[in-house]
Amino acid sequence: MSVDSQVRRSGTAGRRKLKPTLIVRIRGGIGNQLFQYALGRKIALETGMKLRFDHSEYDRYVNRSYCLNLLKTQGLSATESEKSAVLWPAQAFGRTVKLCRKVYPFYQRRYIREDELLRDGEPPVLTQSSAYLDGYWQKWQIPFSIIDPLRDEITLRQPMVLERLKLQQRINSGPSAALHVRYGDYSQAHNLRNFGLCSAGYYKGAMDFLRKRIPGLTFYVFSDSPERAREVVPQQDNVFFADPMQDGKDHEDLLVMSSCDHIVTANSTFSWWAAFLNGNKDKHVIAPLKWFNNPNLDDRLIVPPSWQRL
Repeated sequence: MSVDSQVRRSGTAGRRKLKPTLIVRIRGGIGNQLFQYALGRKIALETGMKLRFDHSEYDRYVNRSYCLNLLKTQGLSATESEKSAVLWPAQAFGRTVKLCRKVYPFYQRRYIREDELLRDGEPPVLTQSSAYLDGYWQKWQIPFSIIDPLRDEITLRQPMVLERLKLQQRINSGPSAALHVRYGDYSQAHNLRNFGLCSAGYYKGAMDFLRKRIPGLTFYVFSDSPERAREVVPQQDNVFFADPMQDGKDHEDLLVMSSCDHIVTANSTFSWWAAFLNGNKDKHVIAPLKWFNNPNLDDRLIVPPSWQRL
């Protein structure tokens, strides 16, 4: 090969277009993180974009931690240089980003924001250019559209702690159903306005529904408020309260819950994902008839039509 040919080839390689980067802002508990991951993963699979996560918000969190790195998820943490390249002329996520979106028309394609907790419309359609996604993206169609890779990837990188393994073995020893009772932060005023709390009547109705269909069923109760859980779920021989271990490994609790044959969710993304990850083809998933208190939020976007509503 001539020297001129080598120069031309090296020049072409130097001008080769770099793969665009998709950065997803990660925030909230493990349920929120998984919805954010699902959208990023879906877009990366469809476009071939590099998938990166901006989880810098957890530096300020007290009661939440970033969990995606503890699972076999695809994608990496976004570096400062990657964030500044995608968010240019801003250097990092913050006030400047929101100002750029107002000033520069092109920036609405670069920084894509979901204005509400949920809203009508399809997931964003991206061209072959880098983008930063900011939202919760709680739409059931997104994870269901890539259900097989998600179930493969939302598994542990390291072995589960022994206490949870023993609980999982107990669950697998006979017919089982998980009940999720969420109080905790849902008892705060702003969350009560948006979500509300599932009633004792809801859990009783769900238990009656399952007992009629599945003989010998044991109910495993998972809750962030064990005392409140005992107030709304009857304490009977076939009810086991799986009290939290307080070790911060919520992602392990979610996976243990998903191993039950059937799931009774709270109006919570935590048990939503336990139900989604459950691979039992004959499973019953029961969800509350009223997922939101806020009338501006449409629960048809988050609750699959195949789930039983009570």
